[in-house]
Amino acid sequence: MRSRIGTLCLLLVTVVVGLATAHSYFHGQPDTPNCAMSYSRPRYIEQTEFGRSWTRYSAKYKLYLYREGGFDVHNQPFRIPVLFVPGNAGSHKQVRSIAAASSSAFVKLVGKSPELVDEGCVGYDFFTVGLNEELTALHGYSILEQADFVNDAIRYILSLYPKTRSKNRLSSGPGTFALPTSVVVVGHSMGGVVARTAFTLPNHIVGSIQAIFTLSTPHNNPTASLERHVEDVYSRINQFWRHGFRNGTLDDVSLVSIAGGNLDSMINSDYAYVGDLAPPRNALSVLSSGINDVWLSLDHQSILWCAQMASKFSAMMVRIMDARQPTQLVPLDQRMAIMRQQLYPSIDNSVSEPVPSRPMHSDNYRYVRLADNDVVKLHPVDMRALADNSQTRPRKVRALHLLALHKEGSYKDQVVQILYDPQLFAEQPFDASLTNVQLALLGCNRTSTHDVADADVDVSCTTLSIPKVTKLPLKPEGDDPKMPVHSLHYVEYPAADFEQYEYVGIEIPTNAGVQGFMQASLIDQPQAVEKSAGNMQLLVQPATIVVPDSGKELGVRSRIKLVVPEDPFIVYRAQLTMRRNPAANALSPAARFGPVVRQSDGRRYESKFWYDKRSLDLAMHGRGAYLPSDSAVELGDEIGGTWDGLYIDVWADAGYYAGLELTLHINWYSSLNRMVKRYDMALLAMSFVWASLVLLHQLRAWNSGNRFPGPLQAIERLVRNGTLAVLVVAAGATPVVQGLVAHVMRNTWSAATLVWWSNLFLGVRGGSMATVAVPALLVVVALGFVLCQAMVLTAVCALASWIGAHVTTVDAKTASVPGRALAATIAFVVFVSTFVPYQFAFLVIYLAQLITVVRTQIVARTQGTVDLAQYQFGLLLFWTSSLPYCAPELLVWVRNLSVLWFDDAPADHNLVSMVGYFALRMLASYNTIPRLQGSGVRTTRLRTVTYVCFAGAIASAWVLCMRRPYILYSVNNAVSAWLALVQFADSPLRLIQSADGVLRSTQSAGGVLRSTQSADVPLQPIRSTGRNRESAGTSPDLGRNANSDEAVSRKQR
Repeated sequence: MRSRIGTLCLLLVTVVVGLATAHSYFHGQPDTPNCAMSYSRPRYIEQTEFGRSWTRYSAKYKLYLYREGGFDVHNQPFRIPVLFVPGNAGSHKQVRSIAAASSSAFVKLVGKSPELVDEGCVGYDFFTVGLNEELTALHGYSILEQADFVNDAIRYILSLYPKTRSKNRLSSGPGTFALPTSVVVVGHSMGGVVARTAFTLPNHIVGSIQAIFTLSTPHNNPTASLERHVEDVYSRINQFWRHGFRNGTLDDVSLVSIAGGNLDSMINSDYAYVGDLAPPRNALSVLSSGINDVWLSLDHQSILWCAQMASKFSAMMVRIMDARQPTQLVPLDQRMAIMRQQLYPSIDNSVSEPVPSRPMHSDNYRYVRLADNDVVKLHPVDMRALADNSQTRPRKVRALHLLALHKEGSYKDQVVQILYDPQLFAEQPFDASLTNVQLALLGCNRTSTHDVADADVDVSCTTLSIPKVTKLPLKPEGDDPKMPVHSLHYVEYPAADFEQYEYVGIEIPTNAGVQGFMQASLIDQPQAVEKSAGNMQLLVQPATIVVPDSGKELGVRSRIKLVVPEDPFIVYRAQLTMRRNPAANALSPAARFGPVVRQSDGRRYESKFWYDKRSLDLAMHGRGAYLPSDSAVELGDEIGGTWDGLYIDVWADAGYYAGLELTLHINWYSSLNRMVKRYDMALLAMSFVWASLVLLHQLRAWNSGNRFPGPLQAIERLVRNGTLAVLVVAAGATPVVQGLVAHVMRNTWSAATLVWWSNLFLGVRGGSMATVAVPALLVVVALGFVLCQAMVLTAVCALASWIGAHVTTVDAKTASVPGRALAATIAFVVFVSTFVPYQFAFLVIYLAQLITVVRTQIVARTQGTVDLAQYQFGLLLFWTSSLPYCAPELLVWVRNLSVLWFDDAPADHNLVSMVGYFALRMLASYNTIPRLQGSGVRTTRLRTVTYVCFAGAIASAWVLCMRRPYILYSVNNAVSAWLALVQFADSPLRLIQSADGVLRSTQSAGGVLRSTQSADVPLQPIRSTGRNRESAGTSPDLGRNANSDEAVSRKQR
């Protein structure tokens, strides 16, 4: 009774933790979806000429040409070729949103500037491949097949253009366009991996792919390591790409990776980072939440159809086309500059190059002295400085507003901050075309010596170059996604560049009725208010940061630096409180805009905006736990440095607010979901550890002379004897020891050795509290996972045995024709070697074992053979951990059969991968494993080797298989093979004992027990003499006593 209560309590704790994690995963994401739907009028033209003569996969895969209704009137391609590769279980129809948006963007661009056609802006032809919706994330051989097909498709696409380009004149100018020698590739999810794999295959045409764009692609590690071939493909292509940039093979190739961030529940966005695979000259990585005009976290599918993302992606695509080049794209350096400008937030000064400001309207202005303060609020109606000192104001006249510069001291540590509403520059109210308006920034000096306070002063101004404008979204969370996002524009300029000027001039219109505002300030360089906040410190009490420091004024932009560990598992909850300026005058009865907050770090991979929100969830992405850091050191770091903390930028109405306060603590609920996609595969490996411990405990109890315990009893015992506590402590200590050893040996080991060491167990990622807490939590969740498996199997088998006991009668001495085992063996060898994959054979063996468990439980109800039933159930639970590794191949096999494709990977017919399961199944169907009890040499050796096998299996799962759990299938197979060997050593002739075909009991402790005692009552070890062992005709090392068994049997009768 106590064991049942303990088991139930343990189940309750682990299930609560598991359910809380699952609920957090589905409902505790720190972001909310807010995508607008995109629309298209698609037509898909199958390329029927692309048949067997071009590719051997023509019966399995298809190639289509996309045509957008209302735009594409020709059914032949003649523009710039683009090939879309769908991802895992993806469809060729997923190209429609991007293709439609690209067509629309091209029409708008050429309609505004028709001369761009002569400069090579001719639009795109989107091709797309139908890949049978294969599960490429789970099957490495499918990745190779699809990559081979992609190379064939590119060769066919390029062959079309010599004919089609001559039939369709693209330009009215005298110039001619080059024939395409390369195809732009856009890959979604695993489609990006397929595109990169194409470079490594023999049929790849060098130079046929010059640009790859990937959306939500796990570049660094497979998202599900359930199969060895997937890991092999990743290892090979990543090595090829790293060396390709060193030896010049990939010098002209650009790789852009865009990930969805927190809402992508299919892949871990850490794996989309390509800074470890390619140098910054060729690659960039960015999350969608930081892209201008997108500003959203996107899930795995919406990154394709989200209107904001499709519009931004197409705007970038039309700017890099150049049909005058054989590559059909602008040169690499120019291409990367355009893509950085389009995708990276411009607030990062290392990215934004100074650009010329808009030419000013007039060369001479009259200056009206404004209020003498550092922050000047400019209102087009209330404060005017008219050009040419005119008393009349034409409709389109422009005004110059000046910010006086203080001449005391140096400008070295000061900046000019300008924040404005682009509607100020509208020729009519609420002009939606001003989303990319360019500011006119001027440096001005006086041209007269007047020094009267209210007198007008002549000024002379010069146009200056300015940093690129940063757009700040004013879109509250939950707003209608169909409505355009209104944004403010922000410019920050070093005041030292104005040393030769007396004023900063800003030209704005003065049209009546135009809405908008501007704030400008000359303040000290805003230094980041630094706050060290370790996770242990935040566990005790929240951290509070106050801005600005005492005696300083609040600028338009304030920055806070949170010195926290680089930890992808922690979500920080920040509470923002704004303090109102008591001296706010009548012109600012309320704030003109709510605070705009941006999260970023020094690596530029991830940034995120919030508008007018007081409670913020801060989470981070970047390098995952298993990413190879040595390549980043050798290739150069795209993100410009190591982790130095989180940055929080706050833009606020400096005329209305006097300061702000940020309170930081850990959001534990949202932090739980961060573990799922990072260590979901590690859960399988940790579950194998528990399944192995359960079977090992059962065997140890059996070898000690007790009854064979059930799995639930074994789990309860493992908790009570301290095994759970030991594993929890070991899980927390392993990464600590791992990190310490790596730190000590950093100057001794090579980079490759350090990477190998760091990738053991769960990998080394930072030094925060989560490094210890996550592995410990994983141990508890894995135990609950195994316990749930045991309870579900117990319920299923109990129900089936109850039904079977009332339907049929099963005897312990079940007939078994000797030829049946031989026939099963021959069938197994023939089918696995030729037609069916070994994973299907394992599924058959597993189902046969399930039937055996039900049969033995029916027998146990009538004949008391409880030990045999518990042993069979223990094997079933142990083999359950191998089921996930068979699912990918079985699904792909069934999918291939549906299209009559029979070309399987050779490794799928490996008999060695099944020999352990099959042998143990054949030998243990009707017999319990012999007791390895006693001190004989043979018994001791068998017992020792058995325990060593289990220890090795547990150690390999603990150290090596958290990242590569597919190895555990082979480990389980090896352990099963050894148990079959022990079973076979008991009786080599067990399968052919009987001349009449009846498999008789061995009347031993290893056979079917005849005792009617309950399995909960300990069975005392049987003491026997050597004479009895000799008369029984069995080995004394196995501790058998047939005569004693017969005596007990007679007594029971």
